Amino acid sequence: MTKTYDTRLATRISASVDARLRQLALVRRRRLSHLLDDVLDGALPTAEDLTTQLARLASTEPEVPDGDR
Repeated sequence: MTKTYDTRLATRISASVDARLRQLALVRRRRLSHLLDDVLDGALPTAEDLTTQLARLASTEPEVPDGDR
C-alpha cells in the first residue's frame, strides 16, 4: 500500500491537537505519519460503510430535470 501525506492537513489542525499527536508519537515510539494514519483509520468509516452511505444519499436525492442542469 502506498501512503501519502499532505502537509495541508497538518497546517489545519489546532496547535493543541498537533502537540498531543506529537506527544503520542513519542510515547508510542512511532513516526508521526504512521500514528496519524492509525488515528484516522480508526476514526473514519470503512470504505464499505462509505459506499453504502453514498448509495443511500444518491437514492434519496430528487432527480433534476434535464433542462435544469
